[in-house]
Formats: sequence, C-alpha cells, structure tokens
Amino acid sequence: MGLLDIFKSKWSAGKMTEGDRKKLFWYLKRKASHTAWKREADAFDSFAGVFEKQVREEPIAKAGPYSYEDMNWEELYPEILKCQVLYEKALAQLKQGDRSVWLYNERGLMDDASTISGHWYTELVNHGQQGDHFPDGKYVEEMTAAIKEYSLAARDTAGVLQPMMADTSAPYFWGESMECILNNELYPKEFDPAFFVTPHKLASYIQYPDPLPEVPVADSEILIPTGQNTPVFGIYEPQVKDGCMNYLLQDVPAPFGRDLSGDNKRVTWKLIWEDTRYLDSEIPAEEHLYFPPEPNSAQVQQDAPVNDLLSAATGQPCPKEGRWSVMDDLQGTLELHQGERMPKHNGRDVTWVWVE
Repeated sequence: MGLLDIFKSKWSAGKMTEGDRKKLFWYLKRKASHTAWKREADAFDSFAGVFEKQVREEPIAKAGPYSYEDMNWEELYPEILKCQVLYEKALAQLKQGDRSVWLYNERGLMDDASTISGHWYTELVNHGQQGDHFPDGKYVEEMTAAIKEYSLAARDTAGVLQPMMADTSAPYFWGESMECILNNELYPKEFDPAFFVTPHKLASYIQYPDPLPEVPVADSEILIPTGQNTPVFGIYEPQVKDGCMNYLLQDVPAPFGRDLSGDNKRVTWKLIWEDTRYLDSEIPAEEHLYFPPEPNSAQVQQDAPVNDLLSAATGQPCPKEGRWSVMDDLQGTLELHQGERMPKHNGRDVTWVWVE
C-alpha cells in the first residue's frame, strides 16, 4: 500500500455485514436483469389484454355519475399498442446486451414504455394527477387490478432507469427499508402513527442460493467521483461507511450518495462488477432463480436455499453427473462426475448450476 492509498476513501462496515453485501449484490443483479424487465413487460401485456377487451366490447363508455363526458377507449388504444411495441423492442435489444434502453434519451425505449405504463397507473389507481378522473367502462375494475399487478412487477426494476433530473442522489442507501427488502420483511417494521404508514412489501420475494455467491473483487480499481461519467454499466459501491451498492449506467454522471439524514453527499463510487450479460444473446442460468413462486407468509424462511435448480459451490462434492454451468457465466461450463469436488472458475470460488 502506497502513502496515497492511506488517504483514499474506502468502504467500511458499520451496521451492514458481509452477508448483507452478498444479498444486496444478488438483489441488484436481479433488478437489472432481462428476466426482471420481461416480467414487467409481461405484466403490461396482461393489462393490455383487458384494455383490448374493453375496446372490443365497449369502445365508447357512457359518462357515469362522476364523469363529465363519455370515455372513448378506442381512441386511446393506439397508445397501449405503442407501449407493447416499445417493451418488445427494448427487450430484444437488452437480450443483445444493449443497455442503452434504460437511458433518458432517444434510445431509451424502456424509459418511454415505463412513462406510458406509469401514466395508466396514475389514471386508474390515483384517478389522475388531481384525483378527479373516474373513467367509465365495463372493464375498468379489471383494468385497475391489472395495472396494480403491473406496478408490483415494476417495483422490481425500480431505480435502474436514468432519472429525468440531473444531480440526483442514488436510489438506494443502507437503512431499514433496504434491510427489509433483503430479508423479505414488511416495511416499516412497525406501524407509524405519525404518518399513517402501514407496513407493506417493497419488493417481490427473494430466495437466495445456498451458498450465496461472493461479491466480486475487480481486477483493477476504477473510482468515479460524484458528477463524473461512469465508464461502464454495472454495480458500484460508494466508498464510505455502510456504503450501499447501486446499479449505475454508462456515460451518466455518478450520483450523490445519501444516508438516513436524507442529505446528498459527494462520494467516490468504486466499480464492483461490470455488467456484460447477454452479449452472447444467452440468459445466465442464475436468472432461473430470480423470481421463485412466493410462499405463504407462514412458510417464509429467511435465507432458505433455492430448490428449483440443482446447485453446488466450489469445494463441495458434485451431487449429480452431467454438464454444470457457473451461475453468473454461461461460458464457464464443465462436464463433472458425481462425487468429484466442484472446481474454482477463473481462480475464484463460484456456485455451479446443473444444466443437463
């Protein structure tokens, strides 16, 4: 270590444990995955299906007691079709490794789609920006339920899209809300009578592989201060006590950090992991683990191992003969015999998934 290294800001543990870091890394990879975004698009398709049924059976709905005019659903349907096309094109590009779909510019197809879908959530659930929109129609209740389901899928991709405003803070910081997400707990943990906040879920159920993959250590140290453009898409960690990793976008100014005080703070972000998924048009094996069926609350066991796929970590005996793939790298594939020790991959301990 050189003299200058002593004065560099660095990540350090406070309330966050190394186990928390592993969970957070897994959660952020899930959030920025093709699987998560396809799940969001599929949920919008379900909403669009109900919308189409409304257009087909009742294209113009007569004004009800809370409306000033008839509701012309047919006139609005092209916007729904446009949103579906945007999601379809964005997913196709993302599967080729093109993450520009998340940017706030002319290439940001996913951003455009989210704007349209978010508008319909506002219209149907919040009754418009002013709370005075009450559209009439045979399937309004079913559409409202469908767009609520969409919003549940969309919360699992929240924080990835480039924000509209510059000089914003990172979406995630370490605190009770993040702990609740990672531990499948309701937030807040207790009812807050001052703000009438009822405990609720902030993310879909997370089921972690056993063992959890290690947080990678980058081959070279890439440090980016707040305001400087990030060089690659990936997961970065602010070099402060309990610094909370975030997924940052390439060629976008690194955000401010934030803590429980709510104040924006200039920080130095360290690249932890560059996202190079999908460049070969393949979905990594680990994405099969991202959204397991949600168990009943009585069945939820924190840190329960995933049973959907057969997995084994470096050093463990191979439980089944066949072709095994590194969980986060489809190119890391080996033929292994039952009983032999699971190997390292590129010199590091990894989790292997049985393929066939």
